[in-house]
Amino acid sequence: MELRHLEYFAAAARVGSVSKAAAALNTSQPSLSRQIRALEGELGYRLLERTPEGVVMTKAGVGLYRHLDVVFSQIQQIPEIIRAADLGEQVVRVGIPQGLPDEWFLEIAQAVRQHLPGVSLSLHEATTEEQRLMVMMRVIDLAFIHFDAPELESRLLLEQPMGIAVAPDSPLAARSTVSFADLDGRKVMAHAIGEINAEEARLRAAAAAAGVDVQWVFRRFSEHSELIARTAQVDAVLVTQASRARNFRRWSWLPLEGTDTEGRRFGTQTWVAWRAPAGAELAEVIAVVEAAVPRRTAPSARTAGRRAPGRAPGASGGRRSAPTNPAATAPG
Repeated sequence: MELRHLEYFAAAARVGSVSKAAAALNTSQPSLSRQIRALEGELGYRLLERTPEGVVMTKAGVGLYRHLDVVFSQIQQIPEIIRAADLGEQVVRVGIPQGLPDEWFLEIAQAVRQHLPGVSLSLHEATTEEQRLMVMMRVIDLAFIHFDAPELESRLLLEQPMGIAVAPDSPLAARSTVSFADLDGRKVMAHAIGEINAEEARLRAAAAAAGVDVQWVFRRFSEHSELIARTAQVDAVLVTQASRARNFRRWSWLPLEGTDTEGRRFGTQTWVAWRAPAGAELAEVIAVVEAAVPRRTAPSARTAGRRAPGRAPGASGGRRSAPTNPAATAPG
């Protein structure tokens, strides 16, 4: 099996047309079709079904197409891994989500450089859901995610309060805090599903329970977030303070008062997660990560007695740890 066969299939599957894929790859349509048929023959499965409109993936094709993200990602990392190996370094691939405070993570990166000089962190931005899959498929070694994934080993490291960002000309800009009542009848933009959605789901439920009518606008946050918010003419954006500083620099941030339907205050959590069992090298990195943010994490009652102090996490037992004192966590 050749890499170009996989690339040809992926191109045709992505655009839904063999002719368009051939044009994009600067090859002829008959040649591309032959390569895809050769791949199908080698695998023993039909991957694409021809239709009057082009091509559609079969079930086997969908499975291969999804797996190719992992294959191509691994291939792209080869030069970086070789360079690190030549320098005697170990590359640890780390996923980071939206809403992670830069300065907070830089403390972790500095601690890793100080205590594990032979380790090089390679960062990959992805949503929580994307990272869960990436860890399970071993595309990344560590995931920083915004909720606890039951299929992974994890530690809770950070909690950030949730609030809203408002434009300088907003009537809410002069306020020091806001409540649900202040959002009644207003248009509020929030992260699209797949980003920081767990906390916002709680907020939406609490707003509905309080009888507050909020017009929600869901978007994926990016460098154009402020432009998207202004074009959509939203009154506020539901974000953490770190996200406001990154995406809405000229806007004010106001903490959101109140609690959810279970009486909990609103905030976004960040967990570090990995696939068990962690090898010795990865366990050392995890231990440094946990030690780098002691003010923001503490062992829970159900794990405090299961891992001896100084023992590398992931070596055995002690599945979770979580803050027992909310005051010990620090917003980003």
